Amino acid sequence: MRSWQRLNTFKMRKTELCLSSEGSEVILATSSDEKHPPENIIDGNPDTFWTTTGMFPQEFIICFHKHVRIERLVIQSYFVRTLKIEKSTSKEPVDFEQWIEKDLVHREGQLQNEEIMARDGSATYLRFIIVTAFDHFASVHSVSAEGTVVSNLS
Repeated sequence: MRSWQRLNTFKMRKTELCLSSEGSEVILATSSDEKHPPENIIDGNPDTFWTTTGMFPQEFIICFHKHVRIERLVIQSYFVRTLKIEKSTSKEPVDFEQWIEKDLVHREGQLQNEEIMARDGSATYLRFIIVTAFDHFASVHSVSAEGTVVSNLS
């Protein structure tokens, strides 16, 4: 295999885009509890989570620090009723466009495990808006985005 073929194969491999270990970052959250901070959403640890502190809507923004193409999203949460996801391809967290809106089902004692096959998933930022919840508080345990890195921000 030639070096340029190896490089293209490496660049286009599917990867988990929403992990802090991959360079992603939660750059904004509308609420924060010191025991359950927003960084827990992307830390890769199934035992940690972010919790809202009441009142809705609540939101958080994930920055990829690169242009990515998302093919599949999985959101693990608890008590989330209506979730909107917006995306931006800008270099700054602006110009978000509506992308996905879902009503989730609540099952007592079980995490909501919502899998979304994404269409037109090009993004540099994702904004997750918890519009309504089944209780006064909701939690997001993880966001997983499978896809490819298209390019670095320049």
